[in-house]
Amino acid sequence: MTDVKQFRSVYETGGVYDRRLLAHYYNGRDDLDLISALLTAHYGQPAGGLNVVEFGCGTGRATARLAPYARHLTVSDSSPIMIDAVGERNAQARTICANTRDVVAELLADGRAGSFDLVGAFWSLSYPLGEYFETMTAEGIQPATDVAAARRHASTFVRDMTRLLAPGGHLLALFFDSDTPEQQLVTRLWERIASFPEEGRSYTRNVLLAALREAEGAGDGTLAHTRRSGTAFAPDIDSAIAWFNVVHLKSFPALVNDPTVQEEIRSFVRRYEHPSGEVTLPSGVHVIDFHATRHPAHHLPR
Repeated sequence: MTDVKQFRSVYETGGVYDRRLLAHYYNGRDDLDLISALLTAHYGQPAGGLNVVEFGCGTGRATARLAPYARHLTVSDSSPIMIDAVGERNAQARTICANTRDVVAELLADGRAGSFDLVGAFWSLSYPLGEYFETMTAEGIQPATDVAAARRHASTFVRDMTRLLAPGGHLLALFFDSDTPEQQLVTRLWERIASFPEEGRSYTRNVLLAALREAEGAGDGTLAHTRRSGTAFAPDIDSAIAWFNVVHLKSFPALVNDPTVQEEIRSFVRRYEHPSGEVTLPSGVHVIDFHATRHPAHHLPR
C-alpha cells in the first residue's frame, strides 16, 4: 500500500512526514529560523536553563531548536513512530506518547502548573482543538452535536495550557494561514466530506486566540499575534501534489482516490510552477505568543 493511499500514513508510517513535508519560508527565513528568532528575542542565546514542554512535536524538527534552551525538556506526540524518533534524537528528554489534551491534563494532575518557562506547539494545535468539534476516521467525519459545548471545552483546554506557564513564561504557537489560496483549496476539498464549524477552517486558531484574550483580560498575561506571508517550496510537481494528498488530506481515501479532486490539485499546483519545474506555493503563518505575567492556576476553571 503506498503512503498516498494509507489513511494518516503521514503520522503512522516512519519517514513519511519528513519525506513529504515542504520547506516553508517567511521573509527569507524558514519556519525553524522563525522559531529560533522568537526564542532569541525572549530568552537570548541558549543557556540550558529553562523548563520546556513541546506539544505535537512530530519527528522533532522544532525540538532541535528548543533543546539547547532546556534544563528539563518534555515532548509529546500521539504517534508512536514520531515520539520514538524524537526520543532517539533527544535522549535527555521526557517523551510522552499521548494526545495533547491528555498530556496537558496529566501534567496538571502531576502538579506541574506554573512550572514551565516555555510551552511550544508548532503547526500542531489545530488537531487537539479540532477534536472537540469533530471525529475523523477513514470512513468519514462525525461533527460534534453541540458546537457551543465543544467551544467551551476547547477554551478550557487552552486556559489549562496557560496554567502550565511559570510567571514570565511564553506559550508559542504557529498556525498556517487558512486564508491563503493553498489553504482555501484544502478547505474546499475537505468540505466535500463535511463543513467546518462556524467561521470555517480558521475556527481552531480563533478558538485559541479567544481563550488567550480571556486570559489576558483576566490579567494572567499578554497576547501578541502577528501574521507573516511566505511560500512553500516544492522541488517538482509530484512533490507538491504529495504535499496536498499526504499532509493536507491525510491520505483520506474519499479525496485522494477522487479523480476530480486530483485534477483540481494538479491544476492549482501548475499555476505556481516555474520553468525550472520547481513549485512555490503562497503561504502564510500566524505567530501566537502568550506571555504569562502571573501564575494563573487560581484564576481558571478546573
